Amino acid sequence: MDALLAPPVRVRVLRQQLRRVDVHWHEFYEMAYVLDGSAEHLLNGVPETLRPGSAFLLTPADFHRIDATSEQPLTCLNVVIDPAVLEEQLLGLLASTAGWSAWPAWTLGSFDEARTDFLRLWDESQASRPGAAALTDALVGCILIEFARRCVERQGSAGPVGADRQHLPRPDSAIARAVLFVDHHFREPVTLARAAAQANLSPNYFSERFREFTGVPFQVYLQRRRLRFGRSLLAATDLGVTQVAHAAGFNSPSHFGRAYRRRYGESPRAARAVHNDWAASRAGGAASLDKQVAV
Repeated sequence: MDALLAPPVRVRVLRQQLRRVDVHWHEFYEMAYVLDGSAEHLLNGVPETLRPGSAFLLTPADFHRIDATSEQPLTCLNVVIDPAVLEEQLLGLLASTAGWSAWPAWTLGSFDEARTDFLRLWDESQASRPGAAALTDALVGCILIEFARRCVERQGSAGPVGADRQHLPRPDSAIARAVLFVDHHFREPVTLARAAAQANLSPNYFSERFREFTGVPFQVYLQRRRLRFGRSLLAATDLGVTQVAHAAGFNSPSHFGRAYRRRYGESPRAARAVHNDWAASRAGGAASLDKQVAV
């Protein structure tokens, strides 16, 4: 799906019918609204239920899986969004909360008030009309604002819910932009100079400002972000340790293993073994229950 946003496409709307979508992640933002059916949605390792009216907004830092639980497929409108369309609006929304929260996935079990806007997005995507691109951007912005309001109402001033939420002091826009960049591009070879360029600051000055804001040096922050992603993948998927290491942005499994052990006090393989034991226990319990029901 990453090729869906080949220039000059900024927003693409798809109407999809899904039975199963294996664990994956993207380089773009993904916003979806459920029209029909139901499914289990595994978001950053946390299961939730999707039903008509449910919606979610995922960043490039999130991974998920979908398994339909109804007889009919899960029917949804899937909106694929270029980061350039969304991130300036995100910065404003995040800075307006009581405290900065490193951008998580947003999800709502019921978002019925957005149905009209999602359907209009779909309608605009089906015909070439004057001003369609501007209207599409505006509709995405309206949905985003309402999404943020609902999530903040639900969670209070802490903001939306997501794995690895990190509360930080309210930033200025330059450092906020750089932190958002790191949070969404940590799987890439992100350097201090590249991050500093996002804030239009020299690397040395940016390094000082970044540490004041996050409380840790740039490289420590970047590595911890990668480790959190890897830890979530180990706990929620059957991907091999080598696959997880590369998916999280590490050059080698050995580097990943050393950093993981220092951070969490166990090896990735030990964490994977715990996950496998839990999965086997869960499967055995389900089989036992099925047998009791059959009897």
